[in-house]
Amino acid sequence: MPNAVDHALRISELVAARFAHELVGAAGAIANGLELMEELGEDAGPDAAQLVNRSAGNLKARLQFYRMAYGRAGRESAGLPELRALTVGFFDHVDGVTLDWPMAPVVPTLEGGEGKLILNLAALAADALPRGGTVRIALDDERFEARASGQDARLRDDLAAALTAEAAAEELSPRTVHAHLTAVLAADAGRRLTLERLDENALALCAVR
Repeated sequence: MPNAVDHALRISELVAARFAHELVGAAGAIANGLELMEELGEDAGPDAAQLVNRSAGNLKARLQFYRMAYGRAGRESAGLPELRALTVGFFDHVDGVTLDWPMAPVVPTLEGGEGKLILNLAALAADALPRGGTVRIALDDERFEARASGQDARLRDDLAAALTAEAAAEELSPRTVHAHLTAVLAADAGRRLTLERLDENALALCAVR
């Protein structure tokens, strides 16, 4: 039976693999754009420069979001405006999915690690929109909610199965490890993670105190 060290090592390997997969596309697009500009020179036109700029923006937004969602910085940050700005930048590069995050008149007080939890809820909600749609974030002291609304909104079976802090490391993959980490963050914050089906085109991921 794997020990805690083996489990932690396996999880870190899966997270690293996920990051590499997520970031290599944007980095590759930058390289392709630069190669095109080098080959064609002035004949490359504005499209090549736009490709490079767009891909660079994508890469930067994802790195900033992942740094906060998975790194130590997210545990130390408690500023909702900063978290919201990072999430807006991240969703600007999620095809077909828009973010709706109104700032409530009464801003909840976040404890250590809860900022990371909110970002992970938002990213998981985007994963639940295979045909695009809207992710709406609603927060108060008792309930964090990321609602996914769109045609055929659903969380894949493998992600739903990984949405528990007790998931075995050998049952996870780079595609599902972030669901497990979301559950771990919720448990660490003393919150109960739920997946609520609202209707055939909407569901809510919630972390309830």
